[in-house]
Amino acid sequence: MNLIPFTGAVVAFLLAFSSWLETIQREKEKKDKTQTKGHFPVRVNSNFQIGCLQKFTTVFLFLSLAILQLHIYLELTKEITFDSIFYGIHIPALLLVGPLSYLFFEEMSGGEMNTVNLIHFLPSFLCLFYVFLFRPLGNIILINSFGFRIQPDSLYVDSIFSLLGLSVLSILGYISFFLIRVIRWRFNFKEKIQKTFWPFLYFLLFSLFVVASFVFAQLFYMPLFLFACFTLTLLLILLLVLKMNHKEFILKFKLETRLARYQESRVKGIDVSQILQRLEDLMNLNQLYLNDSLTLASLAKHLDLNSHQLSEILNTKLGITFRNYVNGFRLSEAARLLKERPETPIINIIYTSGFNSKSSFHKLFLDRYGVSPQVYRSKVS
Repeated sequence: MNLIPFTGAVVAFLLAFSSWLETIQREKEKKDKTQTKGHFPVRVNSNFQIGCLQKFTTVFLFLSLAILQLHIYLELTKEITFDSIFYGIHIPALLLVGPLSYLFFEEMSGGEMNTVNLIHFLPSFLCLFYVFLFRPLGNIILINSFGFRIQPDSLYVDSIFSLLGLSVLSILGYISFFLIRVIRWRFNFKEKIQKTFWPFLYFLLFSLFVVASFVFAQLFYMPLFLFACFTLTLLLILLLVLKMNHKEFILKFKLETRLARYQESRVKGIDVSQILQRLEDLMNLNQLYLNDSLTLASLAKHLDLNSHQLSEILNTKLGITFRNYVNGFRLSEAARLLKERPETPIINIIYTSGFNSKSSFHKLFLDRYGVSPQVYRSKVS
């Protein structure tokens, strides 16, 4: 039974590693796009830039879960004696699970990822200081599955167990928030969220059950602790299987929930940040720019705007015209195809990328990259 949390730790580390690789690849592709002229990423003013935390949210999330599972395993083995500097180190990590899950949910559903309220992470930071500044001196010796012998400050141990209970309750609150939000989207926009609603709802309900098991074990019936560890390990395994074999489910959920969030914001009026996010989704995920007949009016219709509103947003917020905005994506797509498909005739790539004029493509390509498509292909091949 002690291998259950150890297995969970291994799976969590695998999820963190795979998320790290995906993030590195995504950032590389993003950098390649943003280095070209005419492509402008969404930028939203914020008070707190989260930078690296924003990019590696899932990595930090799974690392936090791995630390938790590993700590549980070390407790259950009853074979370790460790310096007090390590005692309670899993509590700050556990307090990060809720806020990191919140960031992940915001990213998945098209929220404003450029900003986050620092208050979400304050409990973890404060707990980290408390664990290290007020820890007693000496060693902590494990004497049973869930208890420690520590001298001379037993009050410190009691406080650690209290923080553990509060951290689990905080995660319960975050998961409940996600569940309520998705259910609200489902019933407010029935035609928008259909394919991924029930599977994702079941996933959230199971996550809620996992956290509730830990809460019940921590507060009422400690023998249930192993069962809670088992459910957490099972949840991590399901996530790993989902990432490996069902990536299309995650993409569909992103598309549908971001559309639902956008529709929700439109009910309250024009939210420029949501419009820009939805615009990016239509270009990057739906790839509307591949349609050579895409017009300002047709794109505005996808956004529930009129042509004048969309043109004004593009000009004032991104500093670009509609034609240049769309051509920026088309040129990036053409450059990618020239690099990845050296055997494909250039004329085919022109039309595949959404252009309907060979002469205009060559002029735009030369303006952006400084060389002709033929020379560009020879350099990158």
